[in-house]
Amino acid sequence: MANRIRNERLEIKLTKEEKALFEEKRKLAKCRNMSRFIRKCVLEKEIYQVDLDPFRDLQGLLSNATNNINQIAKRVNQTGIIYKDDIQDMKKEIEHFSKELWQIHSLLMKRTSETEGE
Repeated sequence: MANRIRNERLEIKLTKEEKALFEEKRKLAKCRNMSRFIRKCVLEKEIYQVDLDPFRDLQGLLSNATNNINQIAKRVNQTGIIYKDDIQDMKKEIEHFSKELWQIHSLLMKRTSETEGE
């Protein structure tokens, strides 16, 4: 035992459900033992930290747009009239939202292609 390369020990505690899921994934990965599976998961996988602020910004933009749509719908239902300015404002909000969404999409695609090239 003293000559082993891997002489550091880890211990984890799992619920029965977590252990069943662990075993299922270990079998899918075709790892015969737990140690090899854990090493494979930990040492061979990239870990990414995702900045969710752009998504929160998008959520705010979407919330504003839906609130405005609801207000317009309420007014239209009460009066039977829809104003051209309301439609223009909604178009502007949707365009702004779409641009933000495409920027995030482009950034994610760029990062995905960069990591695939590594």
